[in-house]
Amino acid sequence: MGKKRVLIADDDPDVLEVLKAILEHEGLDVRTARDGEQAFKLLRKASFDAVILDVVMPKVTGIKLLQMMRRSSKFRDTPAMLLTGNLVETKRLEDEGTTKLADDFLTKPFNTRDLIKRVKALVRTGPTAPQQGPSRIVPSARK
Repeated sequence: MGKKRVLIADDDPDVLEVLKAILEHEGLDVRTARDGEQAFKLLRKASFDAVILDVVMPKVTGIKLLQMMRRSSKFRDTPAMLLTGNLVETKRLEDEGTTKLADDFLTKPFNTRDLIKRVKALVRTGPTAPQQGPSRIVPSARK
């Protein structure tokens, strides 16, 4: 079986670089996108075992992309993590229940070990892997 594939979408090139380096070091095949529009194009071209989406991005936000994914039969079961550094935005998303679209939710700055543990849990439960009881932080409303 090949490497697990992860797509990361974030408009901050430094965050992309750090996330990519961490996850590649863990043996994952990582692709990156600078905005939600680019991420959606990559999703349509290849399959991914998990996606990590920054909440606030230009063109298509991480929330909008996640909503599009959940409406699509092709992407609806792809595990997704939302990532944000904005605590006000985090509270708003939690209050309106938007975080329930995601399988996990992580705030920046994050602990590297925690990130690795959470991403590994996501890829284990990915659409191409057998379901092994996910260790999800935010309950999924999709089931």
